[in-house]
Amino acid sequence: MLPFKGLYWYGSWEPGRLQRHVYPVPDPRNPFLGVHLTVTVDGRAKIGPTAIPSLWREDYGGVGGFSLGETWDIARTYPSFLGSSHHDVPGLIRTELPKYSRKHLVRQGQSLVPSVRPADFTTKGRPGVRAQLLNVREGKLEMDFVVRPGQRSTHVLNAVSPAWTSSLAVAEYVVERIVV
Repeated sequence: MLPFKGLYWYGSWEPGRLQRHVYPVPDPRNPFLGVHLTVTVDGRAKIGPTAIPSLWREDYGGVGGFSLGETWDIARTYPSFLGSSHHDVPGLIRTELPKYSRKHLVRQGQSLVPSVRPADFTTKGRPGVRAQLLNVREGKLEMDFVVRPGQRSTHVLNAVSPAWTSSLAVAEYVVERIVV
């Protein structure tokens, strides 16, 4: 598992100005959608995320949740991904690092919604950390959900984008085909 950190910014627009989620066409070589605009449950606009490699699972800010052993394990796993010919790793690095800049991130959103301006998105959101599964033997990121049924529980792993948007359909799939 490789953690990727997602940074978001909230818009100062009045709730309801953005009516629906706006997604770009994703790069099929990587399991990340790219910068998109979403509507929160309270109607606010949110832009992001980044897909920045992280070195621990709970990298939400500061050093909270930091584990040296976990960081060591993850750091040893990243070379399998970085050396992979299955993904555009150099391109991913080139596109993700500049997203630490709020202005750069928001400018990417302008290609989807031209009225988006950096001055509109100044409130930093809580970061998210996505647990991305890596097939270590092949050096390949898993590109879809992985469902692992057990005797007493069923685990849905690798919640790829847009996991929240597809959550009801995934739940229906799990219940109808796996659990029952």
